[in-house]
This record gives sequence, C-alpha cells and structure tokens, in this order.
Amino acid sequence: MNPELRECFRQAVFRGKPLPADWPEAFAIITAYNQEGRSDPPADNVAADASLEAKLRAEGLRIHRVTGGSADGSHLEPGWAASLSLSDAIDIGRHYRQAAVFYVRDGRLWLVDCLDGTVEALGRGFDLI
Repeated sequence: MNPELRECFRQAVFRGKPLPADWPEAFAIITAYNQEGRSDPPADNVAADASLEAKLRAEGLRIHRVTGGSADGSHLEPGWAASLSLSDAIDIGRHYRQAAVFYVRDGRLWLVDCLDGTVEALGRGFDLI
C-alpha cells in the first residue's frame, strides 16, 4: 500500500450505532467499496457491499454496519464489523480487492495490509461516532 493511502487509513474514523453489549472482543471491519482503490460507480459499490453482506451472513458470522472514512466526512465507505479471525479478515479483504482492513482486539485498533498481511497497531482504541 502506498504511504499516502496508508496515512489515510491511519486517520480513519468509524460511524455507526453502538455495538451490542455482547459483541466479541476481536473482530474485523471490512468494506467492499472502491475495490483496488478506485472510485467505483455508486451502483458497483452497492452491489459489492450486498455481496459482502451476503457472504458474511452465509458464513454465519455476527455482523454490524460500520462506516469508515475521513474525520470531516468527505470520504465515507459503508462496511461491516464481523466476528472474523485476523486471517479470515485478510482473505475476505483480498477477495473484495481491498488495500486494507481493520482489526479490533481488546478494544484496540489495528490496520491490516491485505497485500502483504502486515499488521500495524494504530495506538488508539476503537470508537464509533
């Protein structure tokens, strides 16, 4: 992932309704929007998101709508918090041609590069605004 894109991911904030009280301590945040970093047409993004949701549901995973993006809201990508292992999150991110996914473990946020699998602690907790 190029340094500019990595920095955008590092600054991401997350929007959505609060997670259920019994939500797992470890989970992934994955989107299917803008595959390969492109600005895909809205209809393509909606279709990819529906495909991702169906895939996660078919696997019997708990999911919760989370939208990630810039703090000022100028860039937003709907996605899903899903009760996945780290390796499964990377696999699904790769399947949907994502540069990265996020992983949360014990309330801490991690950035995961889907290309090489590297994991970077972002030094902050996971919060929904």
